[in-house]
Amino acid sequence: MVTQLVAGRVFDYSHCVGRGAVSGMGFNSAIAVALGEGDTVYVLNRGWEFVPAVPWNRAGRGARVGIFTIGTEPGDEEFVGEFSKYGDGAGELIWPAGIAVDEQTNIYVTDEWLNRVSVFDKDGAFLSQWGGPGEEEGEFNGPSGIAFGPDDDLWIVDSRNHRVQGFTRDGKLLACWGSLGSGEGQFNTPWGITLDGQGYVYVADHKNHRVQKLTREGQFVAQYGSFGDGRGQLNRPSDVAVDPDGDVYVCDWANSRVQLFAPEGKFLTSFVGDAQELSKWAKAVVQTNPEALKRRREVKDYEVEWRLALPTGVTFDAAKHRLLIVDTQRSRLQIYNKVRDYSEPIRNL
Repeated sequence: MVTQLVAGRVFDYSHCVGRGAVSGMGFNSAIAVALGEGDTVYVLNRGWEFVPAVPWNRAGRGARVGIFTIGTEPGDEEFVGEFSKYGDGAGELIWPAGIAVDEQTNIYVTDEWLNRVSVFDKDGAFLSQWGGPGEEEGEFNGPSGIAFGPDDDLWIVDSRNHRVQGFTRDGKLLACWGSLGSGEGQFNTPWGITLDGQGYVYVADHKNHRVQKLTREGQFVAQYGSFGDGRGQLNRPSDVAVDPDGDVYVCDWANSRVQLFAPEGKFLTSFVGDAQELSKWAKAVVQTNPEALKRRREVKDYEVEWRLALPTGVTFDAAKHRLLIVDTQRSRLQIYNKVRDYSEPIRNL
């Protein structure tokens, strides 16, 4: 379904962006996306790189951040550049997990392997890093999701410590709460995180198959979803986003979809992927490869290609009223517009 009308809301599929690529005009196991200034978006990748001289051709991971501009019309996306690389040196990444942008357009990337946060300017120049492995407050064991609050404070999911930590932009600890468990305010390997305009914290509680809404002091407010594959149910949620209307979007990773909930928790609809047209860059590759074009003409049903496959990240672009889904296994973003002032055609004239 390309256009969905549900509970007074209208979502219209726009287009997809990207393709599989080691570098340049595409993604390599993209897992998260963050919004920069204007049309700029930053896409976090952590796939394998092909290295012919090394056994198994898998010497290095394609850990990097891609910089793109993505306007509102299909085909107007452009590759700008990329930064960072695989390694444990300053400004390098091994197993990046989350990405966020502050009010000065500096970029913060968590690394699950190195247990640290790396900071870059908007063009990718390395600025600083902080954090370290451990269980004490301010230390990490698998930091993943990262998000800024309305006061420009920074919130990080400390996944294997089963908690959430709050920091200033330079790494000073502000808060630390959560523990292993399935009760209210407890977590089991949490992953994604976001904050709404009122400062409430939403955490994708990965192995508890739910999203929790909490105060910045860690007090439980509400829960979205429960385990399963039915309407409003979740299986290993990986990320969460909230739009200015308070609608909650949950990246339902193992069910290969994004679930939409109303602010009070009522399930509204699912996004399963509608990429009936190839992306601009994927289309260019196919059109210049006669054999690839021939193979595609032999396919009887492309529907499986349209759909999401283990999507990992989701974010809402409030300025452009659109949802960006990181369709990880398909190496692309799928984009849905949340349409304002939608007019239905007059029937029975």
